[in-house]
Amino acid sequence: MDTESRPIRFSYQAKWISSAIIVALAIVLVMGVSHILPPFIGAIITAYLFNPLVGWLHRRTRLGRALWIVVLYVVAGLALYSLFTALWPRIVQQSRDLAANAPIIIRELTVFFEQNQSVQVGDFEISLLPLEAQIIGVVRDIAGWLSGNVPKIVFSALESVIYLLVYLIITFYLLLQAPQLKEWVCKLIPAPYRREIGYLGYQIDRVFSAYIRGQLILIVIMSVLLYIPLSILQVPYALVIAVTSGVLEILPIIGPWSAAGIAMTVALFQPVTPFGLSNVALAVLLGIIYFVLRQIEDHFIIPNVMGPLVRLHPGVVIFAILAGGALAGAFGLFISIPIAATIRILLSYIYRKLTDQPEPPSDTDRPLTVAQPESVPSEVALGS
Repeated sequence: MDTESRPIRFSYQAKWISSAIIVALAIVLVMGVSHILPPFIGAIITAYLFNPLVGWLHRRTRLGRALWIVVLYVVAGLALYSLFTALWPRIVQQSRDLAANAPIIIRELTVFFEQNQSVQVGDFEISLLPLEAQIIGVVRDIAGWLSGNVPKIVFSALESVIYLLVYLIITFYLLLQAPQLKEWVCKLIPAPYRREIGYLGYQIDRVFSAYIRGQLILIVIMSVLLYIPLSILQVPYALVIAVTSGVLEILPIIGPWSAAGIAMTVALFQPVTPFGLSNVALAVLLGIIYFVLRQIEDHFIIPNVMGPLVRLHPGVVIFAILAGGALAGAFGLFISIPIAATIRILLSYIYRKLTDQPEPPSDTDRPLTVAQPESVPSEVALGS
């Protein structure tokens, strides 16, 4: 007698066990292949940043996404080639000079702190001894990083070339298939919940996109604004210090002070000073310049570039930076703030659900709907 066929149904416990096993296996896999993840992570970030531009060009011109991606590659390649041709030799040379002169700077710093153990500010006497180890340690660490990493940035090794090709290929397909990927994600969410989950995702997307794009723009703006006074004041290694200061801007609170400290330390011991300034006066002037530019950044650049999307208490910001650095190194420092902002959004959402509060009204409510697939070659379409 034939037995009636019926589909397998997972119980509640089986669903949780299966999910836990899948998550555990995924974590083990990621940990096992972590050394090959950088080009994939870079490709995901690049595609995330440039997908709005490619989509906008596609909608405006009705030309294929693949064509605009190729144009983007060509323009970016020419821009990077011109930039590296003009600036890269100077950056490498100044980095090597700074690394080579680091022992001299450290020795002069030691002598300076031995001769000036405290400074008098009005009626207060401030001891400089607690700063000695930290400042010397920062100079030593930067010199070690420059001497060990700058030559490696040039893509000469076969492994680096392979990683670069993987990065370019993955980025191309992520940009090409972005509509299909969005449609696939939409279909994973049950239809009755797509609007609510869509708005939650929209809030997170606003934070990430504003923060990442804003930080990249901020690096360029602050590097240029700092290079001008550093060059006028004839500070050695002006280009390297300006670029390093721009990159350090991605670390809230800690980064700007570290950048100012680097510039002031170099100026304090540079052999020739302009305009008849003493080394101490030059270092103080640089500190004032960094402070003024920081105020301009906080009150004009950041509000217009990133807006008020990342709303976090300063204490939470400091904790997020330290936690990100401890868990994921330099990459963790970069993404610590948007991750913290995302956690804030998710915790607010969970709190409203736990307390049965209604969702706050929003004029920017955007439901997550299944995207209409754009015309792409069938051989690269998702799921084909």
